Amino acid sequence: MEDWYIADQSGRRSTEFCLYFEGYPSVQIGQKVYQKTTVAGRGDLYEDTGQYGDTVISAVADLNLAGKRGDWEDAHFAAREFLKGCRKLYFCDSYGLFYKVKTVSLGEVERYSETAGDFDLKFTCEPGIYLDKGCLEYHPSDLDIKYNPFSESHPIYKITGNGTCILTVNGKTMKATVGQNLTIDTERMLAYRKDGAIMNTSVSGDYEDLYLKPGENEILITQGFTLTVIPNWRRL
Repeated sequence: MEDWYIADQSGRRSTEFCLYFEGYPSVQIGQKVYQKTTVAGRGDLYEDTGQYGDTVISAVADLNLAGKRGDWEDAHFAAREFLKGCRKLYFCDSYGLFYKVKTVSLGEVERYSETAGDFDLKFTCEPGIYLDKGCLEYHPSDLDIKYNPFSESHPIYKITGNGTCILTVNGKTMKATVGQNLTIDTERMLAYRKDGAIMNTSVSGDYEDLYLKPGENEILITQGFTLTVIPNWRRL
C-alpha cells in the first residue's frame, strides 16, 4: 500500500478512518479544451477555448480494521461519509500541493475478511494542481502576490469599506458597490458578503478580467478601501 492520504476541509486524514490504498492512483490530468470547426476546403480547425477538462483520479481503497477494535459497519459508514465530504486530495510526495475535489464516486465494498474490504474510488477534480500557499490572503503590496510563477489562476478578492470602488487588475477594471465588505470570487463568478448574501448586482465588469496571469501582475483598489487577495495559484 502506498503512503498517501486524503484530507478533507478540516485537515482530517484518511488514515484516521482506517483507509489505505492499493498501489499508486491513476491520475488523468485535465487537458485543454478545443472547439472543432469544419471549414469547406480547409478541413477541421481547432480553436483553443481557454478552458480545461476535469482531472480524474482513480484508486482502490482498503478499509482495514486489523489490530483495532471497532464495529465494521460503523467504520464503513464513517469512512464513506468522510470521503463524500473531502475537498482536498494530497499526496505525500507532492508537499504543499493538492487537487481540488469536485465529486467523489464510491464503488461497492468487497469484503475479504471480517475486518477488511476493498472498494473503488474516483475523484473528479478541478483542472490543475493547487498550492497550499495560494489559499492564504495577501495584500496587493506583498511581493508574493505581484509575481505569479505558475499558470493562470482564478483568485478571490476581499474588499472592505463603504461606497463605490474600482478594482483594477493588469489595467482591466471591475466596479463594485461595497457595504462594509464584499467578496469577489472569480472561479465561481460570484460576488457575496461575509454573511453569504449574494451581491452579483453590486459589481459590473467581467470576472475573467480579474484572473492572475503568469508572470507580473498589478492589482489596485480605490483609495479608502482595503483589499486582500487569495490567489488560488495552480499548475495546469
